[in-house]
Amino acid sequence: MPVRSGFRRIAAFVALALMASSCGGGDDPAEGGESGTTDDESVDTVDASSTTSTTVAPIEEGSKAPFTGLPADDELLAQPAVVVKVSNNDDRSLEALVGIEHADLVIEERIEDRATRFAVIFHSDLPETVGPVRSGRSSDLDLLANLGSPILVFSGANIGVLGQLRELAAEGRVVLVANDDSDIYLVRSDEFNAPDNLFTDPGFVRQDFGDQAAPARGIVSFRTADSGPRPNSIAGRGVTVDGRDSVSFVFDPARGYVRVQDDAVHVTRDGDALIVENVVIMETVYAPSQIAAGSVDAITIGAGAVSVLIGGRQWSGTWSRATRDDGYTFRADSGEEILLEPGRTWLSLAPADTYEFSVDDETAGLVLGVDG
Repeated sequence: MPVRSGFRRIAAFVALALMASSCGGGDDPAEGGESGTTDDESVDTVDASSTTSTTVAPIEEGSKAPFTGLPADDELLAQPAVVVKVSNNDDRSLEALVGIEHADLVIEERIEDRATRFAVIFHSDLPETVGPVRSGRSSDLDLLANLGSPILVFSGANIGVLGQLRELAAEGRVVLVANDDSDIYLVRSDEFNAPDNLFTDPGFVRQDFGDQAAPARGIVSFRTADSGPRPNSIAGRGVTVDGRDSVSFVFDPARGYVRVQDDAVHVTRDGDALIVENVVIMETVYAPSQIAAGSVDAITIGAGAVSVLIGGRQWSGTWSRATRDDGYTFRADSGEEILLEPGRTWLSLAPADTYEFSVDDETAGLVLGVDG
């Protein structure tokens, strides 16, 4: 049975009813992204740290989408973000993975020791099916608080985390859509094994819960028509991050940064590679969770080291976020702000000493060809 068939178009349940029904829940037993180019012209610039000339697309004036920096109309700007918690645990989640190549922004967070999970932010492009959907964690509280009251789609949470999420919802910072086994907003598929068999339709969710949420608010800054040149940079072939598996992002001039995991290009079950214009490695401290044994919480308010990869170049400096309401600011060691290129972004919350800015030839060859 197709996963899509479970999304029945019926009158919306109130968000609080869904929250209540999930009270007992716990953890349930890319062909390329959008281009930053906006017209056929281009401007040649020379990086101050290199004699290599790079081509930077001009950016047109006008309203921009909060999570991509690409042109957006008023109708889109009035819409909330839909955040879906997506599994990245093992081969089961890899086999079931679908839809996340459409995300504006993916935040990869650690959940237990070296395992990671994705907070997938959809706003300008809503696929019909996304998953596998998994549980909320304490780290999500601060990750959600600066998005402008988004809709969070998740499988459930332990009672402590669920209480925290309800408090955030009571403050008007998030609308919760948790699994209630009704097969309405989250649907189980018999084609995959539990717990990686739960899926959602973010467009359907936003249609029914959008009026309870608030317009999306961006959390990173993009290059605009008025932006000057970026600070000095060095060549950025890619990055490798060690976690449950070794994960790399390899720069392909024709496509962008291509994600490699489990010694293969990371693709969805439909064969779509995960490709982004911007990769941000935000060095993050993790603390043991006070309410979920074995889990860790990402500390995303404060400051730390950051490295940004754009167009085969690398910038290093510092990230900062003063309060829960604030977005992230990236500054080079010179103090100048590092602006992202319009397009899709992958933000990795990586602990210190778990990443290096090198990619071995075998991994590069998976993306670029035999010779890497």
